[in-house]
Amino acid sequence: MKKWFAFTAIFLSSYIAFLVANTPLSLAINNVQLPKDIVLQGVSGSIWQGEISRVTIDNNAIEKVKTTVSFWSLFGLSPSIQVSFGDAMLSGPEGKLNLTVSSEQLTLTEVELYISANDIAQQLPLPIPLSAQGNVELFLSEIVIVTGNQLSCSKAEGDVLWSRAGVVALEQNIKLGKFSAEISCAEGDLLAKVSPKNNLGLSFDGGLTLTTQKISGKGYLKPGAKFPSQLRSALSFLGRPDNQGRYLLRF
Repeated sequence: MKKWFAFTAIFLSSYIAFLVANTPLSLAINNVQLPKDIVLQGVSGSIWQGEISRVTIDNNAIEKVKTTVSFWSLFGLSPSIQVSFGDAMLSGPEGKLNLTVSSEQLTLTEVELYISANDIAQQLPLPIPLSAQGNVELFLSEIVIVTGNQLSCSKAEGDVLWSRAGVVALEQNIKLGKFSAEISCAEGDLLAKVSPKNNLGLSFDGGLTLTTQKISGKGYLKPGAKFPSQLRSALSFLGRPDNQGRYLLRF
């Protein structure tokens, strides 16, 4: 009798796994109510291993999203999903991450993201029109997002790097050197603290409020010996410096 129960349990478990593995991803997504600003195109494959040709979030496109679900993670009721997206030959961001889903939070680990610096610049309220050069690289060892009544960040560890930074502004091609920032969380917001070791003399703290998707930040620009000469004429757009020679930046 015990053997019969064991064989029955194994058969049912295998059958359920077979059904899940072969359920079309499009069918599963059709039963999920997505936010209005998220649009999926070209959904194919299964829940086990799927692909979405394009994900558009608030008019920002992410191409060629691929997902793979870990079978063993289902037994712990916290599905683990490997996600990759983008391609060097396509526009938009490129990267990969591991996502673990539970009833109370989302955990992302081993996050790698590569995105055009200009894609970011065009979404910021800048004092002068410009286009940015180079790529921004984001590396997160872990980020934990609580999914209760409101989204909030409870933990984040990682760095952002903008190497070979440059901008085209005031009809000038201006090299800026390298920028780096440390990623963390505070009071539910995702924070980025820019290292002051840069040619602009820039110190800046930026934040993203997950509930409202609002970006804010405050910092200072203190031109020094390495400050690009082409940008000095643009300092007047920032107002008057304080008694320490710093220009206030805020958005």
